[in-house]
Amino acid sequence: MTDGTHAPTSLTLSEVGERLGELRGRSGLTQAQAADQLRDRGVKIDAPALSRIERGQRARLSNDLALALLTCYDASPAERTEILELLSADATPAGLPRPALWRRHAALIGPMQFEGYLKQEQRALAITNWEPFVIPGLLQTPDYARLVIEGLRPELKPGEVRGLVDIRLDRQRKIQQGALTDFRALIGEEALLSTLRDPAVMRDQLQRLVDESARPAVAVRILPKSTGYHPGMAGPFVHMRFPQATRSVVWIETMTSSIYLDREEETTRYAESFAALWERALSPDETRAYLTKRIEEQEA
Repeated sequence: MTDGTHAPTSLTLSEVGERLGELRGRSGLTQAQAADQLRDRGVKIDAPALSRIERGQRARLSNDLALALLTCYDASPAERTEILELLSADATPAGLPRPALWRRHAALIGPMQFEGYLKQEQRALAITNWEPFVIPGLLQTPDYARLVIEGLRPELKPGEVRGLVDIRLDRQRKIQQGALTDFRALIGEEALLSTLRDPAVMRDQLQRLVDESARPAVAVRILPKSTGYHPGMAGPFVHMRFPQATRSVVWIETMTSSIYLDREEETTRYAESFAALWERALSPDETRAYLTKRIEEQEA
């Protein structure tokens, strides 16, 4: 399991590492003892390296090393098959340089622990995003994104704001080209009633929501102000699911950092809360009608 702040390089490798740790524990070996046995069999590894594997913090785990671990831990044929199939399904590229855009703005995304989020987002199969007060980042127009970032991060210089806008637009392009097949955006009505200093920005943003909601992989719903008290009042969050991995993750952004959750009891609670709010929200047709009416009001 993670510590709630640093995401693993790959959720699949994190799951493999957790299962290997369970097998080691079942065999009665400490990490140091397991490393000693593996070295006796010609495998170059030490206890810290085993710890990184079990925490999912290695960028890559070879089949040969996985087989050596499974043999050392006396894994059953079924356990070997399951873990090796899960390992072969991992699509995380190892040894690749960080994207130039991330390197260029590392000072901005580093303190927020946001690079881990970016890596996971690129691999997600399904994303649900609850935003009570702003439009989700994956659906924002450039002008709207700039105003939001300026409001949330008043300490940033204009060039830094432009950098974060560029990262946001790059996320949108990569998500559209990636594995994401199901993106559900649940937006609080308050986000659509906000008054911007340039009404044209909000009008264009509302039209973007209408356009995006027509895409097969995107669903947009609005949660009315009249909904009353609900779990989403605790704040915005993003829930992600991934190919092959049985676990999912939840990300929560604070003023100073990002919190990463992957314990089943935590992610299940967020998933169930989102599902309940999704059912209470306006239907797709009602949402499009609401957005169209708001656009007409902006043009009046």
